[in-house]
Amino acid sequence: MIDGRYFLPHSARFIAARAELMDGKTLRVCGTDGSVLAEAPFRKVKISSRLGNIARRLTFADGAVFETYDNDGVDDMLAEARRFFHEGWVDRLERSWRTVVVSVLLAGAVGAAFFVWGLPAIALQLALHTPADVAKLMSDQTMSAIDSAYLKRSKLSPTEQKKAQVLFGRVASHAPRGENGYRLLIRGGGPLKANAFALPDGRVVMTDELWALVKNDDEIEGVFAHEISHVDRAHGLQRVYEASLIPAVIAVVTGDLSQVSQLSVLLPAILVQSAYSRQNEEEADDDAVEILKRMGAKPARFADLLARLNAKNCGKKDCEPGWISDHPETEVRIEHLRAAEGKK
Repeated sequence: MIDGRYFLPHSARFIAARAELMDGKTLRVCGTDGSVLAEAPFRKVKISSRLGNIARRLTFADGAVFETYDNDGVDDMLAEARRFFHEGWVDRLERSWRTVVVSVLLAGAVGAAFFVWGLPAIALQLALHTPADVAKLMSDQTMSAIDSAYLKRSKLSPTEQKKAQVLFGRVASHAPRGENGYRLLIRGGGPLKANAFALPDGRVVMTDELWALVKNDDEIEGVFAHEISHVDRAHGLQRVYEASLIPAVIAVVTGDLSQVSQLSVLLPAILVQSAYSRQNEEEADDDAVEILKRMGAKPARFADLLARLNAKNCGKKDCEPGWISDHPETEVRIEHLRAAEGKK
């Protein structure tokens, strides 16, 4: 309870009075004889700001005013009212099972939306804006890890290797970075068998086992065009960033090499398992079709290679490790590529 004086509505006349906050929500002003002079919800009372030792004014809706020099007392009232409002609000929420259920469902929906749309979108923008030196360092570390754990020295003859390089250069010359923007590495597949994958800095790896399955130039050119698209669209980096967003932000913004090393641990598994999303694969296939058409090659032959790989790796059993094994809905992709050949 604080002491002060009470001014009648729109009047200069005042009387000695005391103000009290009732139950944390109602302001009551009483005269010295105990009679109630004014009463109103505290949240509807206008309270002047504290300015040094100037009297505080608590103005009621009807124009009546309670004036006091007890600034601390007014501040205590404000604190009590805020505490009561907060506790009351929380208590009402806790008592309302409908509110709790709706809140949980809403939080779940927001979280799901972020992971389905928000996270990939953020990861893609980070991937597309990754500095070249960061992409190269990540690619170096990734290639070193895959070489040590899986790949072998290529056993292709110099003639075969030269032919593969010529075909790759032909495809690269029709891609956004040009012939010098990508580089083909040839390795023995080891446990990876027939495989191909792209590193963020433009290197594309092809295994001997994949080359052995190719029956014409258009087939392997389709693989090269597909992998080059993964480079151009930064799909590998996008998948890494989706798996580890915070280090990715730090690496892209600051170029912190320790963060790059942490991210590089994830990339080998993504590339080896061909762990791209369905959208990533569809984009790479569409880009490959466009490149092949510009070259005068036939996308349907690329589809033939996919069908052959699918039959070899999968058959009627579970797929063995390989370039096709983890790609989404291979039959759908094959049909899409064959249909795309007839479109202009």
